[in-house]
Amino acid sequence: MKICKINRLKINLTLDNIFRDFIIVKFSTSENYIKYGALILDELSYALEAKSIVFEGGKSFYALFEKEKIEKIDLSKSLEKLESGETLFYKLLNTTEISEIANHTIAQLLINSLSNPKNNKLSFNNLTGKLYLFSPNFFKISKTKDREQVFKIVALELNIASDLSFQLNVKTFSSVLLSKHMDFSKKKFSEFPKYTFVHSTGTLRRVLASDNNIQGENQFIQKQTTRNGVLEKNLIPFLSFKNLQEFNDSKIGLLNLIIQRIEEKLFDYLSIELTELPVEKTIRYNSSFNIAGFDKNIYLLDLIKDEDSGDYINQVKSSLKRLLPKANVKIVKKENKNGYNLNLIHNKSYYTRYGKKDPYKSSLISQHFTFEDFTIDSNATLKALIIESIIRNDIKNNQISITNWEKYEFKEKWIFGARLNEQFCFLTIHPNGNLKFEIFEPNLFNQTEFDMLCKAFEENNNVEFLVKDEKGNINLINKTPFYTIPNYGLLFKKLHNESIPLKLSRIDAIKYLSEIVENVKNGDEIIARINKIEHWSKKSLLDCFENRTDKKKFAEKIKTETGEILKSYFRDKTRYEILDSQLDIHILRENEKLYYYVGIKGEGIQQQISRASTIREIESYEGSEIIFDRLTSLMNVDFVKNGELTVFPFPIKYLREWVKQNF
Repeated sequence: MKICKINRLKINLTLDNIFRDFIIVKFSTSENYIKYGALILDELSYALEAKSIVFEGGKSFYALFEKEKIEKIDLSKSLEKLESGETLFYKLLNTTEISEIANHTIAQLLINSLSNPKNNKLSFNNLTGKLYLFSPNFFKISKTKDREQVFKIVALELNIASDLSFQLNVKTFSSVLLSKHMDFSKKKFSEFPKYTFVHSTGTLRRVLASDNNIQGENQFIQKQTTRNGVLEKNLIPFLSFKNLQEFNDSKIGLLNLIIQRIEEKLFDYLSIELTELPVEKTIRYNSSFNIAGFDKNIYLLDLIKDEDSGDYINQVKSSLKRLLPKANVKIVKKENKNGYNLNLIHNKSYYTRYGKKDPYKSSLISQHFTFEDFTIDSNATLKALIIESIIRNDIKNNQISITNWEKYEFKEKWIFGARLNEQFCFLTIHPNGNLKFEIFEPNLFNQTEFDMLCKAFEENNNVEFLVKDEKGNINLINKTPFYTIPNYGLLFKKLHNESIPLKLSRIDAIKYLSEIVENVKNGDEIIARINKIEHWSKKSLLDCFENRTDKKKFAEKIKTETGEILKSYFRDKTRYEILDSQLDIHILRENEKLYYYVGIKGEGIQQQISRASTIREIESYEGSEIIFDRLTSLMNVDFVKNGELTVFPFPIKYLREWVKQNF
């Protein structure tokens, strides 16, 4: 049976070996709690040479010491010398006490002790009880003629939660020189732990009270900057398989390295495995919104009304006519309730900057687009504008038109529910696609079918939405902390082989190309280019081919004849062998529980996947039958999420949009 790996760990500890080589010390405070970022969490590492620290909040934390070193330390006297050390008391744990610590905590303590890998720029940092991974490729650097200034250090935090899920979260350490671009309304600047970057080791360390000579330009705090009131988020892609370097710089590449380090350095104490769940059902992408067939009236309204906006809206009209040959596109002076209204305005920043009234209004009648931000020559942007307008009109008319609802062959009504803005919101869809939206307030004196649905939300805060069929079966959809993991070992192996310097000689390259030349376009021209290559490498050799298909044929020929990998291709059928955990729609089973995840479309896959595929639980409510598997086709659409599959059935988009426009 097909299986899918997820980010839930199976942890195996060899406690006898841990107790043989290490001492685990539990430190507790006499105060109410230990603050996040408390200096003592880092001082222990430097002053007492703790091998690692784990702090999960509360009144205590754990430290790992090498047995030989701690036997030479007087902990009581050493603590007296540290800031707030007098508030701490400690206990050296025996084997029984260690066995009572949660497995995930001991595993985190061991992993936090990992040192930097040799011949690798990646660095492991156990800072303030957490583990961060740094790579120079993640740094944001400002370069001048005289120097380079690191102004942001983007890191990946590895955390094992109590549910045994491991989380890879992006954290940003920003230079204090950028403090004017940070919001300190909730926490003062002085309350943030300060860190300094040590160039010789490629790591961050805590700035201690004794560090008097560290300038502000070399100090960092863990905080993001803001621009126009919005956080400037930094991203590390979930997965990239363009080449080995980009793979190594993705979350999955870093996970691969972490697991390698655990196997190399901690095998005596710890082994981990990823949980595998059987795949119950796979739904391949097969539905695309045919925008070219749209044949309605589109009304363009210029609410800016200057010379530039007049030219601009005419360009939009021309672009829409090319994209929608059957539509009737007009520039008008007022909105028309019988068509699709697209209003041109400035963005919010413009009206704020010049103190002018913003004409934007949330409405089901019109869709707005901005002069500053809208991309006229992008079909994807134009398509998204039209789709949003269609959805609003469907809501206004209480009828689905964006797709033919009757093709799903539902013989009964369906109810979709969500808790939005602290309100219980429901959408009933009839077999003919007719829509009925409702806000429901529970009433003890007037019981309806919605009372049980509201009860389901009140009993479980993890419910993202629910569905109910006409027979009364209710399924709840709960978000979990789990996500799917691709076959990273095979990915690494293929990309590593691809990165090995070229062994194939020029003579052999021409020889093997000549053997398939009748199947390759412009074979003689390619041979001529090969003869002219100055720097002989896999890249320069493959660059001689203009056609991807011919390049692939040649790479396969070389692999067959010599075993050498010129290029790995993950976008053909092999993608389902290696990357299926990130593709299309799957239903998973674990014993009696069902889950699902929605990945990216398997067709036309790109070489970078920005986010993980979150796993959601399908829960039967109060003995109901499982019915959600009948609704998977409602996620197999690409008109909700910028050309990608939607993680919720698309009626949830309608429900959210209705609430947004009315409340």
